[in-house]
Amino acid sequence: MTTRLSLLDRARQGDAGAIAALMNDVLKTQEVWVKATLDADCLQVMLKAPATLNQATCIAFMRRGLLRLQPEAIAQVRAYAWRVGDAFPLWIATFPLEQPLLEVQATFKSELPLQNVGAEVQSTDHPSASSHQLTQPLTAPLPVIAKKRSDLFNLGFVIVLATMICFVVAIV
Repeated sequence: MTTRLSLLDRARQGDAGAIAALMNDVLKTQEVWVKATLDADCLQVMLKAPATLNQATCIAFMRRGLLRLQPEAIAQVRAYAWRVGDAFPLWIATFPLEQPLLEVQATFKSELPLQNVGAEVQSTDHPSASSHQLTQPLTAPLPVIAKKRSDLFNLGFVIVLATMICFVVAIV
């Protein structure tokens, strides 16, 4: 119990490793691995899973947990989500931690999709990591993200093509 309390205290002090350890503890049944670093007042959170992660659900989960934790010196969070084996993140999102809890809870309900794909975090009044239970997966259906990835590929192709045209015009 002493280890858990010291981990929770370290997380409240803004220790990125402790925050990642708490998230990993909650997400291990979902096969989601978390790594976190602190860059000035921005917590960088890297999520990796064998399945595609739902962006709105992951952000709501992180925001809710971090607002309950109230870590010192963290004003915003930048989240990156990878699927295992991919070289680039599927999505990147940045969100502030300065909103009041009631305003954020109202935002959660509007951000979550209407289908039953979200994660629900239940907790008691005491914000200990062991009180959080994930009742549904953080993963999204593959076609939603696959479309975004193909759009990203097309954009990359257009950028490379435009760069090549600029070099050809500059040479001629």
